[in-house]
Amino acid sequence: MKTIILTSMLAATVAMTGCTTMKEVFGRDNTGTHDVHLSTSNRAPVSSLNGVLVDSARKMTLYTYDKDTMNNSNCNGLCLAAWPAFLAPGPVRSNNGGYSTIQRDDGKYQWVLNGKPLYFYANDTKVGDRDGEGKMGDWHTIATR
Repeated sequence: MKTIILTSMLAATVAMTGCTTMKEVFGRDNTGTHDVHLSTSNRAPVSSLNGVLVDSARKMTLYTYDKDTMNNSNCNGLCLAAWPAFLAPGPVRSNNGGYSTIQRDDGKYQWVLNGKPLYFYANDTKVGDRDGEGKMGDWHTIATR
């Protein structure tokens, strides 16, 4: 009975994240963990690469999620395994370019741009990857040009 309940809960979670397979949830990383990228300053550590917004440290593409609401992330649980939040060291009020932070349900702070939370995509493994663009119709890169 426990197996049926756990399987049902997992299926419901996957369905709510909009993913159709576990591969879409966890990507190619079989460990189930991802480098979450934590900034240590109060300025948004971002730059532009090939016309899209990336984090300054590793130059990995950043994304927004259509199902987020203004200054609120709706990507939690398994969704975060596939779409790690772009974390900040703490609260930051809006500064140059519309960057600020929100506090997530887990108590961590996440960078936002004009109220839209920023994420990485777990399947982006090298600089320049944009494999999350248009994923499930809800995930988008941020143009910088």
